Amino acid sequence: MLNPVNIVNEILEVIANNRTKDVIVRRFGLSNGQKETLEAIGRDHSVTRERVRQIEDNGLTSLRQSAVLAKLQPIFDMLTNHLVEHGELKKESRLYDDLNYICFPVKEIETLQKEKKISDLARCQAAFYLILTLGPDFERIAEDDNFYPVWTTNKNSLKLAKKTVDSLIKSFNTKKQALKDRDLFAVAKALYPELSDKAIYSYIDASKQIEQNHLGYFGLANWPEISPRGVKDKSYIILKNSGKPLHFSEVTKLINQSLPSSKQAYVQTVHNELIKDPRFVLVGRGLYALAEWGYEPGTVAQTISQILKKEGPLDRERIIEKVKQKRFVKDNTVLINLQNKKLFTKDEQGCYSQKA
Repeated sequence: MLNPVNIVNEILEVIANNRTKDVIVRRFGLSNGQKETLEAIGRDHSVTRERVRQIEDNGLTSLRQSAVLAKLQPIFDMLTNHLVEHGELKKESRLYDDLNYICFPVKEIETLQKEKKISDLARCQAAFYLILTLGPDFERIAEDDNFYPVWTTNKNSLKLAKKTVDSLIKSFNTKKQALKDRDLFAVAKALYPELSDKAIYSYIDASKQIEQNHLGYFGLANWPEISPRGVKDKSYIILKNSGKPLHFSEVTKLINQSLPSSKQAYVQTVHNELIKDPRFVLVGRGLYALAEWGYEPGTVAQTISQILKKEGPLDRERIIEKVKQKRFVKDNTVLINLQNKKLFTKDEQGCYSQKA
């Protein structure tokens, strides 16, 4: 397996001047994964930041000689194939994360992350940063309002990425519904059938306007179910994902399990927030549903009144059936409320109406 860290250490030997080598190592973070500024390096060498920039350029020119590029060609080919497979464009941080697997086996990466030995991973990423910089076919496109920093082998891919993302944003604004990856890819492919799933994901991943939440749903970055700002938004995500009413204690448990955060959610806090937010409707003892599912707030008696106002006189079996579509209550609870003669009357056929 190619080891980019070792190869970079080898090619640095072509730089005869120690100061130039030091500038390259520190600018790209090759020793510890931490890139250093022109100012910091300039202070140590008692030169201006502009002079450090010149030294860096000279060092890169030395590393672009044909013998060095030939040594790097197998890695260039691997990087090109990887980018082409992902639509010729990839978010910089995602690209570096994926390239860690060139430096280390999967289990070793998991161990390094668990033990927080991130400097080893950072050195691998720094080596790839230098290699990409030296490669004649790679270009880094800086961050802007729409996209994070990306690497590409074809600047036209950024235009295609923008067209794809803009189309998906329009679809989200129209449907106002978060989507799983399969459904999102289907929407994109209906517009751009030539794109692979990997290309679509890469374009979305680079976008600042579409994000994916912890439960795997994609949507607009400013949607509360995608970027939750507090317990209320997290409760909304949990209920939306469940597709059914849940007890507030279960909502709390799922928040802490499924939506990791530095702040733990507490049962009483969740209950208090659900009561106040009109997105949620109390439909039983501690059970909450989403108002968008068609549930309406109110007591059992108020629910019966709403049904009778809409449907007209109904017998008790039909009333129980319709109440239980909106509330999680026992049959006897409905019957007790129907006995309220201040609110309901019963005719000779056994049908109930609202009292005039």
